[in-house]
Amino acid sequence: MSTDCTFTYKTLFGPVPSRRLGISLGVDLVRHKTCSLDCVYCECGATTHLTMKRKEYVSVDRVKDELVAYLSRDEKINYITFSGSGEPTLNEGIGDVIQFLKSDYPQYKVALLTNSTLLDQPAVRRQIKDADMVMASLDAATEAQFRRVNRPHPKLDLNSIIDGIAAFRKMFCGRLLMEYFLVNGCNDSAEELMKLKRILRRIDADGLLLNTLDRPGTQAWVQPVGPDRLKNTSDFLEGAEIVKYKPAPPEMATRHEDLMERLVSTVRRRPYTAQDVSQIIGLDVETVQPVLDRLVASNQLAMRQMDRGLFYLASIK
Repeated sequence: MSTDCTFTYKTLFGPVPSRRLGISLGVDLVRHKTCSLDCVYCECGATTHLTMKRKEYVSVDRVKDELVAYLSRDEKINYITFSGSGEPTLNEGIGDVIQFLKSDYPQYKVALLTNSTLLDQPAVRRQIKDADMVMASLDAATEAQFRRVNRPHPKLDLNSIIDGIAAFRKMFCGRLLMEYFLVNGCNDSAEELMKLKRILRRIDADGLLLNTLDRPGTQAWVQPVGPDRLKNTSDFLEGAEIVKYKPAPPEMATRHEDLMERLVSTVRRRPYTAQDVSQIIGLDVETVQPVLDRLVASNQLAMRQMDRGLFYLASIK
């Protein structure tokens, strides 16, 4: 496996300051926007390949090579996280990569961000059970809101997804966090939240994260839930944690020749402001801004104004 400093990364991105995991090295196991859902709020853009088919979308050998090349540099990271621009469990090799990390790099914790849609499959549950942390999304308590907010593959059924999460909880020894993304006027009604509360009691996860729109979503009509509403919902759901943006710690710095390539890869997978980018890579905004401007001018990135500032994201070609 290659450890050349000029290694070109295609499946790794970051490391980025995660709001939940500290400094997280991302691993993207599917091609851009290959997913079982087409969520209206998704910051990665509209799903272009809506599927339930599991296969090796990204070569497992390629992923391992990139991990060896990157981890040989002894970066200070908290988690290696399966996430990115689609649903990681669609890659049938995810279990192989997790076992590789556990055997060859046990000093790093492994996390998975999943939309939960494949957890009803016993094979998927077995493949991911050795992760240290799984953050599983559940954005609706009723089928109607599931269809409206998540726009799922036609074969998906909300009750089967909930059953799958509950079954995974029983076999999983790591930390399971649920995440609920509030879309104003959709899944935030008293009726929906009451049903959600009953579902969460059944699952008995280690915690619940409440999220709402912070970066550009797929649909322009999606609006964030206000802070008072978030706080009231958190109280109703018995102390759910409200997700907030977490800046990078000051020790993050630029070290590698492939920095700009990883910067482009990171921003194309998840929108960030210039300030976010400067914190991620350890350079001041005045240095980062001209690079972002050039990427926009060359149509590699696009811009969108949000309440928190001007975001840079993948351009639509």
